[in-house]
Amino acid sequence: MNQVIQENQTDQLLMFFKASADALRLDILRVLRVESFGVLELSHVFSIPQPAMSHHLKILSTANLVSTRREGNSIFYRRSLIPSTEPEAGLLRALFIAIDTVPVATHIQQRAIEVHRERELSSKAFFDKNADRLKENQDLIAEFSHYAGCLQDLLNSESIPGDATVIEVGPGESPLLGALLKAFTHVTAIDSSEEMLEKAKQNLGKKAAQASFKQGEISDLEADRADLIVVNMVLHHIASPAVFFLTAFDKLKPGGCLFIMDLCPHGQDWTRDVCGDLWLGFESADLETWANEAKFNVGQSAYLGLKNGFQVQLKMFHKPS
Repeated sequence: MNQVIQENQTDQLLMFFKASADALRLDILRVLRVESFGVLELSHVFSIPQPAMSHHLKILSTANLVSTRREGNSIFYRRSLIPSTEPEAGLLRALFIAIDTVPVATHIQQRAIEVHRERELSSKAFFDKNADRLKENQDLIAEFSHYAGCLQDLLNSESIPGDATVIEVGPGESPLLGALLKAFTHVTAIDSSEEMLEKAKQNLGKKAAQASFKQGEISDLEADRADLIVVNMVLHHIASPAVFFLTAFDKLKPGGCLFIMDLCPHGQDWTRDVCGDLWLGFESADLETWANEAKFNVGQSAYLGLKNGFQVQLKMFHKPS
């Protein structure tokens, strides 16, 4: 039995060294540090044919250097998390630390940005086209009233003053924007879709005069502007959640809060067509990894199971003072 275990461990080490002894595969691991890409997206990023990319990903996967996650009918690749007890954990940690000291080449970064931009354009086109029926569709998944109480409790626990500067990203027709206007005097709603901003204004009625509305991306805002950024059921529409965390950190004042409400992982691929979802929920560990990479401190969390089988997670992140 011990001999079998030793042989298995030896085989795993051999696969590890084979997988890491290739410049392209090391570049793939750098790109997948905090990102998740499909095989066709990676083929574009590295400008190689899809069969060749699949071959490299299979080698990396066999060596446990990358892991996969199914998003409906699509499979996305990410860098594996480092296990705490496996014999190769030390090697994996050392490899990742070493390769991360080498920056990703500029032309590879640029093609990754092109992938993000394509995702953004796809998302924006969906919202521009489906603004009239979006709220009804989204309520099929997670109606705001189902988690509004928990949201308010978490928000109250932060003791954010009423004169704080608050930004809601992608407010749509959710009642949350109206609730924020009751609690805070300086509230800005930002959305890339003009149609969705108009829906937000119509939903508020006369109260719309109390808020500021801006069409664009959160990256368009001035740095160190906000005390609180609220992202309610929007992160799964964002091309690169990891980049969003970095941007949000830049836009918050020291001591500011990023408050995210989103879905836990689910396999309901129909949400892509009906609601324009790019991602089918998120692992809590992924959110915290992106937050840590952006230098946030992880705050309180809450998880609510819904009757339709979906689960909502509410998470607070803090920018150090």
